[in-house]
Amino acid sequence: MALFENVKDFFDRKKQGDDTLVAPEGICPNCWGKQEWEGEYYKFVKGEGVDPSKDTYTSFVKDVTRKLDKITIRKDTYTCETCAVSFKE
Repeated sequence: MALFENVKDFFDRKKQGDDTLVAPEGICPNCWGKQEWEGEYYKFVKGEGVDPSKDTYTSFVKDVTRKLDKITIRKDTYTCETCAVSFKE
């Protein structure tokens, strides 16, 4: 469930104007950028007029989380399991 919370927190912070995050914690920024989830989120919010406290928002985040299941960084090496790119902290 940590992945779900990290993605939800990422979108919540973006909505509040925090542009410092490249990707949710533990998610590969390389894969995140290629998938353009941030753009999908803004289309979703704009088209649906969604409030992050509602079920439709949670369903969107759950859908994104299911697709990101393997796009994670191994904490010991900071290497993405999907694209094999290594990252520095």
